Amino acid sequence: TWVVERLLGLDGPVTLSPPLALLVAGVPASLWLAFFYLQDRHEPEPMHFVFGVFLLGALVAAPVADFLIYQVAPPVQLGQHGLSPFTLDRIVHAVLVIGLAQELCKYVAVRYTIYTSPEFDEPMDGVVYMMSVGTGFAVWINYHRLQGLGGNVYLSTGAAQTVVTTLAHASFAGWLGYVLGRAKFTRRRPVSRGVLLFLGLLGAAALNGQFALVEQWVTTSGFASHAWRGVLYAAAVAIAVFAVLMLLVQRLLRESPFKPKEGEAP
Repeated sequence: TWVVERLLGLDGPVTLSPPLALLVAGVPASLWLAFFYLQDRHEPEPMHFVFGVFLLGALVAAPVADFLIYQVAPPVQLGQHGLSPFTLDRIVHAVLVIGLAQELCKYVAVRYTIYTSPEFDEPMDGVVYMMSVGTGFAVWINYHRLQGLGGNVYLSTGAAQTVVTTLAHASFAGWLGYVLGRAKFTRRRPVSRGVLLFLGLLGAAALNGQFALVEQWVTTSGFASHAWRGVLYAAAVAIAVFAVLMLLVQRLLRESPFKPKEGEAP
């Protein structure tokens, strides 16, 4: 996008029409979705199920999460009560309102749809479907962020932020999907499974909340807007969570009941 800006002579912000904003939000999501789908090598899920869950994230989970957040406690602007974003009320709001609402809605979108299907037949499926719903969720967030900026969208930073936000929301959901898949196929008692899911949900909410909180602080520190600072911080967090998640994915693939035995054709 930086090259495109130079070629077109775009030295300032541009106004994105709704179709263009949807394109900028949708292209990275499509690429990430394809990458996540290809990770399930031993028994790939039906594409129409994966895409259906993706749409649930964009058109159901994300709007419902926004509604819940604004009903419980509308977001407070960073500068409204001073500069520090790390007051107790803001941490609680970021983690237990925004983070919890968003991750809970992603979870519900999978738990009460594809989770009950015979296609959800190994722990790896939890990661695949939760990352799919997280990717769709990010499309909604990125689209409304780009539209909300009006004429202040720099293509390079806007596109980079879209890529990073998509990876972040998919990775947070993927962590919860790992726990969801483990919980479904464990031999533990229902109470133990419930505790495991609750801790997984809190972990995803904490990652989500701190991501948004610190990204905003880095971006707006010192009264000045430093968009690239926020993007770089967000990228570092998203990549770190994604890297850990990929290690967990490799573990699930090694333990998959559909993994070909030695000497068998894949």
